[in-house]
Amino acid sequence: MITFDKTGALKAILSPHMESKELTEELDRYPKQTIIGLGQGGGRIAAELSRFGFPTYLVNSSKSDMEEHSNLIPENRRILTKSTAYPELEGTDKNAVLGLEIAKENATKYKELAINDDVTDADFVWVTVSLGGGTGNGALKLALSYLSQIREKVKRLPDGKIPLGVICSLPSKDEKGSVYRKNALTGIAVLQKLMDAGKIGSALVIDNEKMKDYYAKQPLKTYGGTEIDAKSYSNMVVAALLAEVASIPLLKGRAVYDKTEFLSTISTPGWLSVSKLIASADDNVEQMVHDLFNRNEVLATYEIEDVASGGVAVMYPASKKISPKTADDIFRYTSEILQTKVNLSITTNKEINGITIYGLAVMRTPSSRVIELKNELVEWQEKEEEEERRKQQKADALGLSEFVDIFSSESSEFSTRKPIEREISKLSLDDLDDEWDKKTDEVKKLSINDLKDIDF
Repeated sequence: MITFDKTGALKAILSPHMESKELTEELDRYPKQTIIGLGQGGGRIAAELSRFGFPTYLVNSSKSDMEEHSNLIPENRRILTKSTAYPELEGTDKNAVLGLEIAKENATKYKELAINDDVTDADFVWVTVSLGGGTGNGALKLALSYLSQIREKVKRLPDGKIPLGVICSLPSKDEKGSVYRKNALTGIAVLQKLMDAGKIGSALVIDNEKMKDYYAKQPLKTYGGTEIDAKSYSNMVVAALLAEVASIPLLKGRAVYDKTEFLSTISTPGWLSVSKLIASADDNVEQMVHDLFNRNEVLATYEIEDVASGGVAVMYPASKKISPKTADDIFRYTSEILQTKVNLSITTNKEINGITIYGLAVMRTPSSRVIELKNELVEWQEKEEEEERRKQQKADALGLSEFVDIFSSESSEFSTRKPIEREISKLSLDDLDDEWDKKTDEVKKLSINDLKDIDF
């Protein structure tokens, strides 16, 4: 059950309705969610979500990265993935191919995590990852493939969707070099392929470039006056938003967005936009709804078209009389913008002061930031090639090339470990099995032997 004992600085942005009597009396019905953080960036997103009491697991090849969250996540939920080929390494230095190799070496740990009770019992499982990194991004396909098999078997929804999603971040322009862009675009391609195959539900994207621009104008300070750094702020916003929208099915009113509808929305394969707006009865309703779906401060920007699923929740202050027509108009404009079936919640709450509106939409195509990343990748590749040429010219100008022959590979008597030559972009997802051995319908009898390995 959700708790608020460790929310800390999150309280500065958390909706007051979350600790209202109307909600706390219903918390036993709150959707059970389990969080799995891959790599350093994914671990930081996961840690913020863990503040609500969600069972949270970290998987990383660097012990130091996970120690950062020892105050929130116990040691038995911090899973260290060491490499036998490279036992001295901790982390991957943004090398996603190395991240994949380490994940494959530790496949048994991922299988054991997939059949963990917290995973099999959860209503929904979120996997968090930074797509610009190496450890988490490299492990993403392997982790999701095992989790998908288990979630499909034990928690598949009546409409056939798998309640398994991803929260991922995209690099900003400040993160220099082609490697961030290659990693991110490869990660997006992996997620899109899994969505197309119906193996996962939605992916919520944090756009670090958008977050940076917003945060530069409005830095967050806690009630104690401490300023929060930009990336921590973005993770806090996501954690608060997800905690709040998951409360919608618990709220009573004249229109109810129930738990099954909520899980179906976030389990829809596609790219998830979640947004929140606080308004007054005097605001223009059409503009309100436009801003709701187009002005989120840290989540990715989308072309609101080809929407697969959507929802809107309207919460009135209980102390103010507001025309029911306002909520009806919000629903009408939302339906016009999303052009798909929209689930609706209309309720009141004693703790809020303004009209609070939540919008959910699942798009079939990824964020517009992806096109920017592709263009940035070309620019960085050209810069790096030019830099390599300049370095070579400087080396040639020294006239010392004849003296390096004694160090050539042909003359060396020492052997080295075989380098990893495969490129992650060439990996195929065609080997994901549509079905796997159905040895039992009882969760308690699940075994890692039930999980089919992935042929990379």
